[in-house]
Amino acid sequence: MMSTHNQRRIRLPLAAASIVLLSACASPAPDGVPCTILQQHGVCVAVPVHDDAHEDEAKALAPAPEGTGYLYITRPYAQQRSTKAQVFVDGVLLAELGPKTFARIKLRPGAHTVKLTADKIDAVSISVDLQSAVFLEYQIAEHVFSTVAGIKAVGRQRAKETIQPLDLVVEKVE
Repeated sequence: MMSTHNQRRIRLPLAAASIVLLSACASPAPDGVPCTILQQHGVCVAVPVHDDAHEDEAKALAPAPEGTGYLYITRPYAQQRSTKAQVFVDGVLLAELGPKTFARIKLRPGAHTVKLTADKIDAVSISVDLQSAVFLEYQIAEHVFSTVAGIKAVGRQRAKETIQPLDLVVEKVE
């Protein structure tokens, strides 16, 4: 009889603590957005994104207006969910990527240097020769004792497939 009473005394506070913990986990951080990665629900860092109309046009890989080209940069994976990556082109900050997002940046044709930076992660850069469109893929890979960023050029077909589930970020206007 005594042990049953003690078990109830322990169960009630344990249940209350569990409810508080679960409700805290279910609420996204003020600067976060709900995201699902590999069937796990979590919170990813929030970045400004476009409405569906702009996003659909970008995902169709429509040609840029005459005299310009588009630089597409995807961040298709969700390692480092709470980390924004800043996109610089020729030294100018033009966009921020969160996990599972992409940027479409209108530029003049020619040679450009693209650099991506993120907190506590080494910056990466790549030179591109933009004519009509260039497609880049950015990834932050988590290893046992380190986190490493990488950027690479990809083909149009790979970009088109990768972009479909991603959100289009808002380009910064200078």
